[in-house]
Amino acid sequence: MANSKSANQQISETGQHAIRNPQSAIHPPPATRILFIHSSDELYGSDVVLLELLRRLDRDRFAPLVALPADLPYDSGRPRLSDELAKLDIPLYKLDFAVLRRRYLRPTGLPGFALRLYRGSRALARLIRDQDVRLVHANTVAVVGGALTARLARRPLVWHVHEIIERPAWLRWLLARLATGWADRVVAISGPVAEHLLARGATQNAAARVTVIHDAVDTEHFTPQNDGAAAREAWGLGPQHLIVGMAGRIHTWKGQEVLVEAARLLRSRCPQARFIIAGDIVPGQPAPRQAIEAAIATHGLGDRVQLIGFWRDVRQMMAAMDIFVLPSTAPEPFGLVLLQAMATGKPVIAAAHGGPLEIVVDGETGLLVPPRDPAALADAIERLANDRDLRGRLAAAGRRRAEERFGFAAHVAAFEQIYTGLS
Repeated sequence: MANSKSANQQISETGQHAIRNPQSAIHPPPATRILFIHSSDELYGSDVVLLELLRRLDRDRFAPLVALPADLPYDSGRPRLSDELAKLDIPLYKLDFAVLRRRYLRPTGLPGFALRLYRGSRALARLIRDQDVRLVHANTVAVVGGALTARLARRPLVWHVHEIIERPAWLRWLLARLATGWADRVVAISGPVAEHLLARGATQNAAARVTVIHDAVDTEHFTPQNDGAAAREAWGLGPQHLIVGMAGRIHTWKGQEVLVEAARLLRSRCPQARFIIAGDIVPGQPAPRQAIEAAIATHGLGDRVQLIGFWRDVRQMMAAMDIFVLPSTAPEPFGLVLLQAMATGKPVIAAAHGGPLEIVVDGETGLLVPPRDPAALADAIERLANDRDLRGRLAAAGRRRAEERFGFAAHVAAFEQIYTGLS
């Protein structure tokens, strides 16, 4: 299973690698060794999806190893994926491999990307060889280098796609071409992600290799019984307030500014409403948060809208909210935070495009509003604020839908079936 020393020993460019369990010489494990290549050491969407899959994978049949980039920013104040992997006794390797970043899309960034691609391919190939990896799982389209290495090493490749990339058009075409051309199986996190991949750039007959496996939610972890009192107190809010919240990366397409504008429209119409925006910026990209702060200041909403940053206890945060919103201005690939809110028994409002169309049944398990429409979002919030019974019905139905359609048993079984078929 794991190493006899630390499960977190790291491979380097010199080829040093984690020492195998000496018991394996006596009792060779029958488990298939799978290398999971990921691009981030945080705990946002794709990080959490990977972690929860690894947490539940049948370790008698599959032996996971994880590779992360060696140059990721470190913040001791934030929970990290690597810390959680250590708790699960999953070997972690930090390598200098290529991850597709926006800075590499400029002409000046291409040489650096090419160099990282070369170095990373060598390091990953060495890891695959030394650890007898039989299958590679590339998590997100950003790990192009890992996917290339699997191809060159002639190992089966599962490419797990979490993104909808619309621009630049050439990148959209290229990534669709690579994913559908290189991978033995492409797993899309939603129907819209699969359709996006197949619409432009996909190889011939690619649809047969593309599978949709929705993200899942732990409905025993996220429950209506969770207590949010401590969070409400930390935010300075009491029982007289109606808390409307959203959570996710601070990014231009996530819709935080749409929520701020809705808050402005609701200032007099819904005076009891308070708005919580949880999440951090993408490292090195402070402009979106600065724009939100400017909008809050311009409209005098400092007493009504709070930017709380990354909130460590997601269960507590969800429990503290009365209404959860996801007003993304571009199609959301899935919307895992919606499921977490629904499982917690909160009514949800989402922009009607992308993955939320597969999560929310409008008027039954939540409300859908037109994208990029603050007035429509404000109307939906006001409707729920003024109708406690409707909030309760939507919350109960949302909880049932999360339990019945988005549980982990089917999610993990689908991946294990793919791994078995390819190994």
